This record gives sequence, C-alpha cells and structure tokens, in this order.
Amino acid sequence: MKTFEYRIEEIPIAPHGPTHMMQLVEHLTGWGKDGWEVVSLDLTYHPTYSPAAQPQGAVPVLLKREVGV
Repeated sequence: MKTFEYRIEEIPIAPHGPTHMMQLVEHLTGWGKDGWEVVSLDLTYHPTYSPAAQPQGAVPVLLKREVGV
C-alpha cells in the first residue's frame, strides 16, 4: 500500500500581470523536482489569500509525495 505525506504552501504572486503564471509554474516545478505533486491549487478569490489581504498576495497549494514505508 502506498503511503503519502502532505503539506500546504502559499505561493506569493504579483496581483496582476504576465509574471503571475510564470511565478506559479516556477514554484510548482521546484516542488515537483523534490517529488511533490500538486493535489489542489485554488486560484479563486479568497480574502485570506488575495493581493488585497497581503502586500504581495498568495495562492494556497496542497502538495503530496509518496514516502517509503
């Protein structure tokens, strides 16, 4: 049976502009190189994770990776 570990991260993002998606991809690629897989990425507005709530803004990401037993 496979066993997984999970973690939640926040990706800081620019409020608007073309760098937004590039920043997301850079973070996800970095975690992927460490064996982490994205389970959930929520790009919908939420006051806690919006650019208005934080100077840079952030996007919550749920990650998982398989661990040895």
